[in-house]
Amino acid sequence: MQLGAGALKLTEAQEPLRSIALLCAHLTAGWALARAIEVLLLNRAAEDVSERIPKIVVGLIYVAMMLIGLATFLWQRGYAFTGIWVSTGVAAGVLGFALQRTLGDLFSGIALGMERPFRLGDWVELKDGTLGQVIDLNWRATRLRGWDNATYIIPNASMAGQAIKNLHDDKHLYAPWYFVKLPAEVEPRFASALLLEAALRCESVLKFPYPVARLADATTIPYSYMVWVHLRNYQTMFRAREELFREIHISLQNAGIETAPEVHELRTRRARITTAEPPSIRLALKSLDLGGLLTEEELDEVVASSRYCHFDSGHRILGEGDASAAFYIIAGGLVEASVTLRSGEHKVTETLGPGDSFGITAMLTEDSSLLEFAAKSDVNLIRTDIECVRTLLSARPELAEHLAQIVKRRLDAAEAVLAASRRNVRRLSLRDIRQRIEGLVSRPGRGGPKRPPL
Repeated sequence: MQLGAGALKLTEAQEPLRSIALLCAHLTAGWALARAIEVLLLNRAAEDVSERIPKIVVGLIYVAMMLIGLATFLWQRGYAFTGIWVSTGVAAGVLGFALQRTLGDLFSGIALGMERPFRLGDWVELKDGTLGQVIDLNWRATRLRGWDNATYIIPNASMAGQAIKNLHDDKHLYAPWYFVKLPAEVEPRFASALLLEAALRCESVLKFPYPVARLADATTIPYSYMVWVHLRNYQTMFRAREELFREIHISLQNAGIETAPEVHELRTRRARITTAEPPSIRLALKSLDLGGLLTEEELDEVVASSRYCHFDSGHRILGEGDASAAFYIIAGGLVEASVTLRSGEHKVTETLGPGDSFGITAMLTEDSSLLEFAAKSDVNLIRTDIECVRTLLSARPELAEHLAQIVKRRLDAAEAVLAASRRNVRRLSLRDIRQRIEGLVSRPGRGGPKRPPL
């Protein structure tokens, strides 16, 4: 510009042109620095929507960098910032009053962008029931996209001034709970076990953390039960909810139980009373894998020496080193097998469910019990006398082989955990366990030693 002014002999215009060129250079440098920061943030976010920076934050970066460039130019020219602020104060006040709502949205958007109570890609629910996925946050409004693909445009001031329920994105666990009403005549333990088994059968429901089924309200009729499950994310809730209620319907139907809505009965007629009880021991055994290996005569013998027993969640059924003269089959609920490490910590080696058994391992090994069995949830167990099992094994070598495989697998898991904690244990082979079974079933009478179960 100075060369052009010199060629035109406009010497008095050289200084203003030089100032304009210097100002443009400072603004351009500020813009280039802001662009570099934007590219760096975009590369860092890549394809992850939740890590993308809202447009309002990007705009603030550009404004801040260019203001820094302008301030640097003014400082080099010898201008005082105090005089500039005073001279522009009145104009800024008038402009702020005129743009009161717009500025409110702007600063609310800045607060939302900096605090980040939600990220791009999160699902949020507002107090008026509006539900949608955050797709943009600019200087004026936040945009949500609902399940019907409609776009909700919410002013930033309104978003910042209300309670927001953040359901997060597809990488965040979602843990809803549902309520089922059942007749008061249904035994609560039996009802909770049915609901838990239904939840465990659902593919969309996570097995860890475990589902929970509890009696939520018994002060009114019908009783209300709560089923609490964990899902991979909020988006899978619809499929998981349908699958859960479908499995609950199948479980209740097979047990002969009807769901109980609010029923109003007239005094002039007798109300139909629903009677539902847990299945008999014989029916429960036949529905389990172990019961399918027994003949009708063997089932009669087992039923004659068996009874139901119930344990609440957290109860220690068999402790490490405890003696037991019973064989347990899980009819409903979950049981955890754990081993005590050298540090005193309990390490879970296996979670047993309906159809699994325990309490016979100590008969099959010479060593003391290594494991402790505790109720992970409320459990229903079938307790069978150990002498009945010993008689059954002596007549059925193939059944003894089946139990030996289970014992071998359980011992290997316990020994692997202990070995990892640098505790020396003796490993038993499958042949050692078979020999132990043969020695036990060949002993006459009931005088066999009773060792603590595993």
